[in-house]
Amino acid sequence: MSLIQKLYIKLLKDFTINKIKYIFFIFLFSPLLIFILIIRPIILFRFGNLGVQRIGSISLAEQYLLNKINNKKKINLIDIWVTDNLVCNKQLLKIYKRNFLIIDGLFTFYKVLKLISKFIPIFSKHIIIISDQYDTNNLFNKYNSQIKLTKDEIKDGEIMLKEFSIPRNAKIVCITFRDNLYLKKKYPSKNLQYHNYRDTNVNNYIPAIKALIKKNFYVVRMGRIANKRIKIKNKKFIDYPFHPLKNDFMDFFFAHKCYFWICNNMGLDEVAKVFRKPLLDSNMAPLIGLKVTSKNSLLSLKIHKNKTNKKMSLSEIFDSGVANTFTSTGFGKKKIKLYELKAHQVKDLVLEMLYWVNNSWKIKKNSDQKLKKKFDKLFLTKIKNIDAQCNYKNVSATYSLTFLRKNPWFLK
Repeated sequence: MSLIQKLYIKLLKDFTINKIKYIFFIFLFSPLLIFILIIRPIILFRFGNLGVQRIGSISLAEQYLLNKINNKKKINLIDIWVTDNLVCNKQLLKIYKRNFLIIDGLFTFYKVLKLISKFIPIFSKHIIIISDQYDTNNLFNKYNSQIKLTKDEIKDGEIMLKEFSIPRNAKIVCITFRDNLYLKKKYPSKNLQYHNYRDTNVNNYIPAIKALIKKNFYVVRMGRIANKRIKIKNKKFIDYPFHPLKNDFMDFFFAHKCYFWICNNMGLDEVAKVFRKPLLDSNMAPLIGLKVTSKNSLLSLKIHKNKTNKKMSLSEIFDSGVANTFTSTGFGKKKIKLYELKAHQVKDLVLEMLYWVNNSWKIKKNSDQKLKKKFDKLFLTKIKNIDAQCNYKNVSATYSLTFLRKNPWFLK
């Protein structure tokens, strides 16, 4: 068989129906493609895809809006957005439609434009890229939330609180627990076990929840799907994933209403972040994911142990190469195991969070101020070496001082 024949057969094999479909759409959309190029000197039309499959992308959407406010350059541009059909939360899409120009019928055009931009760079200026950037300019602290509930929605939420048997003036603490059941049900055909290092044992939080209830807080365990119920029988505890009234709207309203939010590495945590709620970043991994720029927030990591079963300091975690590892296998290759804080440590952490929220985050002791400065300096120095995007100017959050006092080895 000649070389030309071989190339012809290979071309036929590669020339799939999918490619034929895209060629058809390129011709179909060619007038619009030509139009956006011709008009570009006057108005730059850009097209982007808003992530609606996972709720955690809301913080990226918020950051896009904040960057737009912060950008003082006046550019004549119109940003047009599309969304996927797989919407994880209807309230999320409703909020997006208030803040973004979304045209549903242009999803295919967006995909065609994105494909063409790879081969014809001139079209790349017409693509909006919302990258997973870090808030190094502290825009979340500088500006109020752009993505928020309306006054009417807040009124509706207050009415719905009664159906959860929660008084209108009650103080609510929300808490999340990451497990693998949500992704299993949402994406049954995909193997998403690489996320399992983020899982949390709910039993370690039971003493902390009970302590909050004793202090007259209502505690709402958030999430839409969960592996198991939490064994707490108290009218001030709501196991929301198993509640008959759970719905897309209340996912957002509880984030709006809560006194503070206890994060456990779930996408829903980002809603509370966008709403500028005080955050307790508990049992976090990887280290790079700590919400260090979130004002009025308390931080804690999962305990990292090396191959000799020795607890790793902050410097050792950075130097080991797992500070920006986002898979279970990544930790395994480095022979580093993650351990959650014990129940009494979690309780100390939650009570510390309550103290800071009640006392306006004012560090009074000189020894505590020194601990914070030591953590901040070490973190800022080390993180620049592993990711150029993490050019933080300061650390707005506070690493748990209770933990640092009791575990001096962590900052050595």
